[in-house]
Amino acid sequence: MKKQALKTMVAAVAVLSTAAIAQAATVEVNIYGASAQYLFWNTAATNFLTAKGCSSVTKAEDSSKKHGITSGKACSGFGGNDVIIRYSSKASYESVRSLKGTTNPDSCPNAYQRKMADSITAPNTLTCQTITLGASDVSGEAFVQESHGQKFGPLGGGLVDNVLTGENASGLTSYNPLVVPFGFFVNNAVTAKKCTTAAGAMAGEYCASDADCGGTAGSCGAASTIDNITRLQAVSIFSGTIADWSDFGGYFTAQPVVACLRHAGSGTAAALDFSVVRGNGWGSGLASFENPGAVWFNEGSTDLIKCVNGNSTATPSGSAIGAIGYADADQTVGAAGTSQNVKAVKYNGHFGTRYNLRNGVYDFWTTQWVYEDTARTTIAQRPIVDALVAYASAPANVPATKAKYWATKDEMKFFKGSEAEYPYLLGAVNPQLP
Repeated sequence: MKKQALKTMVAAVAVLSTAAIAQAATVEVNIYGASAQYLFWNTAATNFLTAKGCSSVTKAEDSSKKHGITSGKACSGFGGNDVIIRYSSKASYESVRSLKGTTNPDSCPNAYQRKMADSITAPNTLTCQTITLGASDVSGEAFVQESHGQKFGPLGGGLVDNVLTGENASGLTSYNPLVVPFGFFVNNAVTAKKCTTAAGAMAGEYCASDADCGGTAGSCGAASTIDNITRLQAVSIFSGTIADWSDFGGYFTAQPVVACLRHAGSGTAAALDFSVVRGNGWGSGLASFENPGAVWFNEGSTDLIKCVNGNSTATPSGSAIGAIGYADADQTVGAAGTSQNVKAVKYNGHFGTRYNLRNGVYDFWTTQWVYEDTARTTIAQRPIVDALVAYASAPANVPATKAKYWATKDEMKFFKGSEAEYPYLLGAVNPQLP
């Protein structure tokens, strides 16, 4: 009798174990939107799944480096389920549109889907996937720009006409885990003369002749790639109101200014619009119309860097032109062994580092917005979404490749409540409130 009971118990345990195995599933979380956040989410996804007890964590991306996918097997932190996290970059305004189903640019079975990497083994095969989270560099209401020009700027791609009056994010849940830094990038051909150390206190200042450095012989050096851009220069360039670098002074090498911008709908463009050009009342709006050879619009950050590099249908490997653009501050450019002749430059004398953002030294940044339609998030996705947002919000979890630049909202000493506000010291009275 006892032996029979033991056999029955063993059989029951076996059935339960089999049932548990059968219940293990693959849960997918698909994030879509801001191109500036592509590298962050793909790197964070790997660390996140590893931290959650997933085995065999692997990732892949397509050849355009716009579609990434990370897979973790038997994740103990999520009931033993396999987890797949995709991130595809397009433009920030797509974060709201994909979740609200207002447009269907990829002609998918429904407007809540977008084309993303199909699998780890086939990342170049793009298939329609339902979007779980939308990632934006700014709030939906900040998309009030317009752009008219080729999809990929000097590389063509067909005409695009974007006229935005704000993306209505009502009904969506939002999270603000991160602060996104931006910066400026120039073609190496953008050069100017500066006073050398022989000029003493004038060392480092722009000059057209030795006399501008105090008259010391040899104190005005040879022209070299610029290392800084001021707000006044940025406003003049990206509003399309200046034609030649020498308009800033005879110390600049005379050549046409080539302004490389993002198309309207880009969070990076909205960040530039509000944080630098016009948002706080010190300049005009961004240029809106393509002017070949002077003003180009580009779909993604990668496309914009190609524009700065001088890539065109005629010069696919880049050329020496007076080009300047903007992107996420930690954009990798000018790596050894590449054809890139692009350099990151300081803005108002500083780079957009994590320390400078946090402590009120640098103001070209935005608070990230992650949107979700909670009614469409599945029961299986819920714990993964909650854990992912919490993970991204913790300062210690900023990936090592991003930690020099990106910050989390909770570590900021200076903050702004909206894109139109200027950063203020937390704990102090906000001078922008009535």
